[in-house]
Amino acid sequence: MPATRSLFPAASGRGFHAAGLPDAASPVDDVAPSLPPAAWEPPLLAAESGLSLAAEQRQVAMAVLVLYSRVDELARGEELDMLSELETAQVAEEIVAGLRSLGYRVALAGASADVAAALAPYPPDAWLVFNLCESPGGDTAREAAVPLLLEGRGYAYTGAGAEAITCCLDKARTKALLVRHGIATPRYAVLARPNAPCDVPLPALVKPLAEDASKGISTDSVVRDREALARQVAYILERYRQPALVEEFVAGREFNVAVWGDGRPEALPLSEIHYDGFADPLQRLLTYEAKWVEDSFACRHTTGICPAEVDGLLARRLRETALAAYRLTHSRGYARVDMRERDGVPYVLEVNPNPSLASDAGFARAARVAGYDHAHMAERIVSLALAQGRPPFG
Repeated sequence: MPATRSLFPAASGRGFHAAGLPDAASPVDDVAPSLPPAAWEPPLLAAESGLSLAAEQRQVAMAVLVLYSRVDELARGEELDMLSELETAQVAEEIVAGLRSLGYRVALAGASADVAAALAPYPPDAWLVFNLCESPGGDTAREAAVPLLLEGRGYAYTGAGAEAITCCLDKARTKALLVRHGIATPRYAVLARPNAPCDVPLPALVKPLAEDASKGISTDSVVRDREALARQVAYILERYRQPALVEEFVAGREFNVAVWGDGRPEALPLSEIHYDGFADPLQRLLTYEAKWVEDSFACRHTTGICPAEVDGLLARRLRETALAAYRLTHSRGYARVDMRERDGVPYVLEVNPNPSLASDAGFARAARVAGYDHAHMAERIVSLALAQGRPPFG
């Protein structure tokens, strides 16, 4: 296991957010109070984005730099967690190939800890950045620093800004925001000690507060008693060096909704996760193994189905809830909203800005059903960045 270092505060857990910075507005003691799920109310209505790719966009004097995280070692976690980091380089190559096939001038740059050095050969007045830089220096907590750097140096770039990334990486912060606006999310608590009091009903899911890609989630993450809860919280504290999010386990159908756009975002066709071969409902969850270990039972028996077979009312609620969560978190460009359904109510699990764009991943699958092959999906994302009017294209 590579040497690791903690960018999170000590176990008291007081006053932090996902970026590891003090945050007086969201203090966390040994345990944060759990919040009840809100009753579903129709949020903002879905709207067609109205944005079409004009042929003349390809004639703009521009080039695209595909910037990705080149990770040599991880700041924390399991050695197996490197699998999701390696995928980013593969996706970057897919994006490069797709855009080149459409006639774009494209370059590829891998950034380790020094993102500025990777950008140096590419002046902002000539290059738009396709931002796939998720873990600078092997640390997810530094992801939000990348759009801040890009904006500070005048680059137009794809995907989410620092505000959305910071909010969504801190899962408790996102959930509190959703609850305040009447969007259902499973009851939760943040624990910074294994034996801290917790009123989240069991069974519950225990995962790192501020990681993505299902890091830290295994079949052991669903706990049925207090002893297992304490054991799993201790594991998160020791291995991922951050508090644990304890979340009520919603044993219903699981959906993800890909969304793209800015002023008028659009929900793509709905996807449902099928857990074939898992007789125990508490084992039906998207673990790290199910996502990344291709020869595992979990991966072979976890399938994304798009378009999902859902009735009209539930489909509308899923789309509207996803769009509302996208707007509330100030997401832009593209994101994926993960949900579970119980009694017809969508419960938001996570909002994922800049999700994986791998050709076999959920976002690309939904785009494909909507009529976009991988290359045209990438072009659409570039188009959305141009439409933002960020420098130098404003």
